[in-house]
Amino acid sequence: MNLTKTQRLEVRNRFGGCCSYCGNPLPDTGWHADHVLCVRRVSEVVLDSKGDRVVRYTGQVERPQNETIDNLFPACAPCNLLKSVYDLEDFRTQIAMQVDRARKYSANFRTAERFGLIEVVTTSIVVFFFERYFPAQNNEM
Repeated sequence: MNLTKTQRLEVRNRFGGCCSYCGNPLPDTGWHADHVLCVRRVSEVVLDSKGDRVVRYTGQVERPQNETIDNLFPACAPCNLLKSVYDLEDFRTQIAMQVDRARKYSANFRTAERFGLIEVVTTSIVVFFFERYFPAQNNEM
């Protein structure tokens, strides 16, 4: 979906210029307009001139009904890249798994934790910024 500058500004300002997921302020450029309900870009694997496999997007989308401005939330690049095509509940689960992943795969994390440089605080549920920004609308997504 190609947005006009006005539409892009509307999406960016939807949550006060902050990422709808983590709440961090968005930069002027480099932020993403995320489809809350995913739109999957159709791709195919083809061979390039060297015989290497590459992914080529066809320009078609699955779920074109989700290509609406109302379905776009502003997101920082890290949140949008982690969210990928997950729905909100699966994304919430992926975020909740980050501490265990860091412990398992990062010696730096384990060292910092052992020396008390970081302290993990867990809650029973990940709450997105947009859920705190418009708490009355939580049940609409």
